[in-house]
Formats: sequence, structure tokens, C-alpha cells
Amino acid sequence: MPVTASIYCDGACRGNGKAGAIGGWAWAYWPGAAGGEPLAGGADRLRSPPAATNQRAELRAMLEALQWWGAHGDGGPVRIFSDSQYAINCASVWGPGWKRRGWMRSVGEPVQNLDLIQPLVDLWGFMRIPLVHVRGHQTGDGPEAWGNNWVDRMAVAASDGSTVQFDRRGQAGAGAALLSGSDVIELVGTTTRQHKKAAVQTDIRSWFS
Repeated sequence: MPVTASIYCDGACRGNGKAGAIGGWAWAYWPGAAGGEPLAGGADRLRSPPAATNQRAELRAMLEALQWWGAHGDGGPVRIFSDSQYAINCASVWGPGWKRRGWMRSVGEPVQNLDLIQPLVDLWGFMRIPLVHVRGHQTGDGPEAWGNNWVDRMAVAASDGSTVQFDRRGQAGAGAALLSGSDVIELVGTTTRQHKKAAVQTDIRSWFS
């Protein structure tokens, strides 16, 4: 039987619900259960307006994961893991009903975050990838804890201004690439975090030591 791949996604937001809140989203791919370094991943700061929130960051993370698999997946079995029950429900439980009602909630109010929810519902409805809820901020080194903690750190880094984008499938030994704005820096085994005044080289594996 083919091995089921895993994609973990997560969002982060500093100052959630307040003016000037800054969010980030992230996803990471493993060809089987999460463990070690992912073979592909992405993370970026949440674009605004609208104002950044935890919910918008979680929605964007799941949408980005689905879009990447739709464009670059190998067609094999895969599951997407998220610690946001809200994002899972928007994509696969509440969302289809909202769509049938013209994107109105059952109480007659318009759906919030529709700019993210509408494409999420449409894409998930086409792909039907299993969405699995995991508990956030777990301890230990099991697959769910490892995958969720990895993307949590990526999302936090993205909210601080780092942009992570890499795909190492078929490139043995190649490292991740961390981008900042229009700059692309590709290294082997390490990533470079580019700041306005200086570039600081860091190994993302240190996030888990």
C-alpha cells in the first residue's frame, strides 16, 4: 500500500484582535508521518487589510497547503493536519452549507473572512483531502507533535517578517530556501533570515533542539 503523506499547516497572530496585529501562516510536507526535516514548505506574513487575526492566519495556511498539493502533489494519498477546528469546519463542515445559501450563515448574517473561505471551500470540495485536527503546542516527539510544532515555529517566524519557501523532493542534501521580499537565498543545510539591516544565518533545525 502507498504511504500516506502528511501536510501540517498553522497560523500565528501577534496582537490578535487589536489594531496593528501581525499574522503569519505556514505549511510543511512530509512524504509519510511527520519526523525530521520536511521535504517542502512555505510560510509568509499574512497580507492585510483585512486586519490580521488568528482565524485568518489559520485559514490562509490551509488554503496555501491545498493549493500547493493541487499544483505540485504526486497524486498519492495525503492528509492535512491542523490545530484549528475552525479552519477544518470552514473548509469541510460549515462551508459547503454556507455556499448553498449564497455565503450566508444560518442566522442570516454574511460569512466573515469570505475572501479566504470561498476559495478554501471550493478547492477542498474538489480535492476532498482528509483534514485531521491535532492538539496544538504538544510536547514529545511523536508525528503530530513534531509536525504541528514545526509549522508553529514557521508561522511565528513569518509573522516576524521571514518568508520560507522550499521544495527538496528529489534533491538529496539540498537545504531550505528562506526568502525576504524579492531576495532569494538558497543554501545547503541551512537557511538565511534576511533582515533590513543584516542577514543572519540560521539553521531551522535549531528551532527543535
